[in-house]
Amino acid sequence: MEGAPPPRDEDALPATVADVRSLRRWLLVAAVWAVAATAIAVIALIVANDAKDDEERARTAAELTRVQRELSDRIQEVEQRVDELPTSEDVSNLESRLREVETRASRASNRLNQVNSSIDDLESRVEELEQSAQTDTTETDTTETTP
Repeated sequence: MEGAPPPRDEDALPATVADVRSLRRWLLVAAVWAVAATAIAVIALIVANDAKDDEERARTAAELTRVQRELSDRIQEVEQRVDELPTSEDVSNLESRLREVETRASRASNRLNQVNSSIDDLESRVEELEQSAQTDTTETDTTETTP
């Protein structure tokens, strides 16, 4: 067994043209896969951002719809309140009635002052009559008792 060549170390052997071609093919396949994976990742990222944007848009649209509904309800309430308010004709009628009441109150006050004046006059007359009656009674009593 002396004539047998020593065992070869395959890592030490130079690469053949077929090996290089095979390696080139695999590198090309790996590069294509890398480009495809990158493209898929970019597309997924864009779709995810669009989905987030769509989700945010949906939330914003829902919030706007809710706010519009609330504002619409409030506007209807204000319109109802305005409709229930008195008209200028009602206010005018009320003002004229108030003037009439003030006039009547003024007349009643004047009459009350006249009645008070008449009562004061009557009271003073009654007092005068009472005093004169007392004076007459006192004079009569003194004339009867004197002999």
